[in-house]
Amino acid sequence: RHIPSLFLLFTIAVDQPEQAQATEECYQGNGVSYRGTASFTITGKKCQWSSQTPHKHDYFTPRTHPKSGLEKNYCRNPDGDVNGPWCYTTDPRKAWEYCDIPKCRN
Repeated sequence: RHIPSLFLLFTIAVDQPEQAQATEECYQGNGVSYRGTASFTITGKKCQWSSQTPHKHDYFTPRTHPKSGLEKNYCRNPDGDVNGPWCYTTDPRKAWEYCDIPKCRN
């Protein structure tokens, strides 16, 4: 019996979620190259790069830092902070925070 390719692809993705979700679970060095999908800070605040509210940030934008991955609201390190990836937050009381992403062991 012929099984449609789409069904097989879906089955593989469901059976092997660790391969289907090929996102970076840790960062190398200071995290400048991190392009994973973590989008919350160490205290659980949602990341904010693609909006200028509640925190205006003219310096770190996709236009000013085109190779930093700031197009979506993921944890990033556009300034090379030695403590790793961070982001502006959607919390009006907290402008930015580091993200809860472990440093890779190797």
